[in-house]
Amino acid sequence: MYQITKLVTVPVFLCFVLGCSSATIKNVNIEPPTRGLLAALQQEPVSVQDERGYQVTVMNDRPLQAGDADVQLRVTNTGGEPVLKFREDMTKLMHVIIVSSDLSSFQHVHPEYVGDGEFRARAAFPYGGRFLLTAEFKPDKQDVTTVRQWITVSGDAHPDEEVKPDHSFVKTAGSLRIKLSASPSVNEIKAGQTVMLLFRLADGETGQPVKEVEPFLGTSGHCVIMNSGADLYVHAHAVEGMSGGANIMFHTVFPEEGIYKLWGQFRYGGETVTVPYTLKVS
Repeated sequence: MYQITKLVTVPVFLCFVLGCSSATIKNVNIEPPTRGLLAALQQEPVSVQDERGYQVTVMNDRPLQAGDADVQLRVTNTGGEPVLKFREDMTKLMHVIIVSSDLSSFQHVHPEYVGDGEFRARAAFPYGGRFLLTAEFKPDKQDVTTVRQWITVSGDAHPDEEVKPDHSFVKTAGSLRIKLSASPSVNEIKAGQTVMLLFRLADGETGQPVKEVEPFLGTSGHCVIMNSGADLYVHAHAVEGMSGGANIMFHTVFPEEGIYKLWGQFRYGGETVTVPYTLKVS
């Protein structure tokens, strides 16, 4: 959890959302905030996720092929034994993020637990090549555990797309027009600093802000972040204390400089909307 122990001026964080002029926030260790952004930051930590010795193995009898495919996964502990008990994390026993090596393909699926440590998921591979499979789950009495592995899918490949920063941060996805802004600005983000990401959702036809998004996996939205080499990974959830209506906020840290791609996911009008952005962190 972030512990903010020094004086912070409001414009650094709050005016990004509230449009205020200037003020000073007191030491939050002496007078902990009960509402607003700082309270939300203390209540919504960016969790540290690691393998903890667990392994997730693809158990398919045949190599995966491009197109729709059933993926069979098995979770084992440090002793190589199947994990038999899991706890829900954001309403699901397992979340699986699958991205292509060039980050052009993204999907977020939820395997069904079939017992004896095994899960089955339906995934769609648009082409052959290398894909990074990231499984998130909570073994019984453990925190969120993340296991990542590269898999190879047979079939026709496609030329890799270069991961380049976006020039515009307003995009259309599904029935929505979505604008991404940040504090610091999306063009001024530096490695290691706390960053607020704000998604503003509007109707794609009228341009009017939506009244409310639907609950999505236990929160107002999810945001998955990877660097261009796909070796750095963050899965953030909406800061509920600072999200509502058309505005969905996340806070995160980009650990190293480089090019990052992020995917915001929301539920609106009965559909899951995924919107990608790419930005540079200095």
